[in-house]
Amino acid sequence: MISSIEAAFEHKWLDVVLAAVCAVFFTLGVISGLPRKEDGQTIRIVAPLLPPQIEENGTGREARIIEAAFAAGGIAKKIEFHVMPFTRHWQAFATNERFAAVTTVPADVKITGIRSTPYIDYQNGVFYRRADHPRGLGRDPLRTLASSRIVTFAGSTAILPQLQQLSATAPIYIERADQLSHSVMLENGFVDAVIADELIFEFYTRELLEAQFDRFAKTLAFAPVFCATPYQMVFRDFELRQAFNEGLQKIRRSGLLRRINLQYANDNEIARQSVRRAGCPK
Repeated sequence: MISSIEAAFEHKWLDVVLAAVCAVFFTLGVISGLPRKEDGQTIRIVAPLLPPQIEENGTGREARIIEAAFAAGGIAKKIEFHVMPFTRHWQAFATNERFAAVTTVPADVKITGIRSTPYIDYQNGVFYRRADHPRGLGRDPLRTLASSRIVTFAGSTAILPQLQQLSATAPIYIERADQLSHSVMLENGFVDAVIADELIFEFYTRELLEAQFDRFAKTLAFAPVFCATPYQMVFRDFELRQAFNEGLQKIRRSGLLRRINLQYANDNEIARQSVRRAGCPK
């Protein structure tokens, strides 16, 4: 007959075994829920939400260029875009090794990794009401804007250093990552000008105003006062970067890169001011 002490010991031992088994299953469950590292079949790329360049679902001009370059470079793996607010995507790449590459990196932003050749240009400039400046912004647009209320994109002074002085003189100078709010503020008169990429501002303004866009567009002008900003990708893997660069050269030579860009070209609903820009690379 088993003594009460032996029975208690056996019961305690079973509790320990059951607890250990539960702990193992719990740990496996937690591990399975963690972000997986590269599985060899998917290239995970972190990108900023900047439609129509890159949209929330991972489509757009920039996404198409990247996919075409990889395909031309012989990369048949699935491309998976993880889209988040601009500038935050740089931080995500720096802190999460799950991402094989990051898009939309200007030359002056320091990110550890292997850079590609420039693959896309953004044309930043000034959107303003034509009634406010019927003769345009003149030879020195930023001086003309010195007393204006300005809204621009987050991190703009890092990409457009000329704005540092303007940010100190303008009565209102706001940097906002939510670029839909730029269109709202210009349309309702809270600001006098928006500094943004030409395609991005038009996209969000169309989304905001829908059928009323054409009416509002006729009251605006766009001055491309800045040199186009070339962007690079940054990779962790040298061979992947090489394949991307080679593919980019191929789609440039074949004319595919130009055709993609033309599909997203501004349709000139908003008047474009002619601006002389010195020192821009050809």
